[in-house]
Amino acid sequence: MQELFEFLFGASERINRAKYWRSVLLFIIVGLMTTVILFTAAGISAPLFIVIVVVVLIPWLLWGISFTTERLHDRDKSAWWLVVFYLVPGALAQLGETRWLGGATTAALNSLLAFAALALTIWGFVEIGCLRGTAGSNTYGPDPLLQPQRRGESASIQNEKKPGSR
Repeated sequence: MQELFEFLFGASERINRAKYWRSVLLFIIVGLMTTVILFTAAGISAPLFIVIVVVVLIPWLLWGISFTTERLHDRDKSAWWLVVFYLVPGALAQLGETRWLGGATTAALNSLLAFAALALTIWGFVEIGCLRGTAGSNTYGPDPLLQPQRRGESASIQNEKKPGSR
């Protein structure tokens, strides 16, 4: 059970792009199922809806943050980059929706903020989902692409050291 919990919520290691995209696909599928559960619970009763939000939605979001953090670790970046890639674009979009001034100034400011939010979102997508991780070890651990080879090498070295093995 602890291994499953560490797999879902532990964000201390690195994952490569393939494992990240598998996690994203599973995350989306679980999210769709979560949405169905939440809408069903909302139709039954409000207190049940709140309980299900706490029990289901919050761990689901923490799981998404966890595997995205591991992917950032593979790029040798800390989890604080989640703020840049997720919270700042949302804040800029909300800021662009507010009506500070009237006329062309507001339209230009809204467009500029929307463009900045889009640019940060695209940068986050490329950085997290498309670029290769740091080659070799980095601050957050060994290269996840080299680990299977190391296991094979260590097994062959152990076989060579065993008495009677050729």
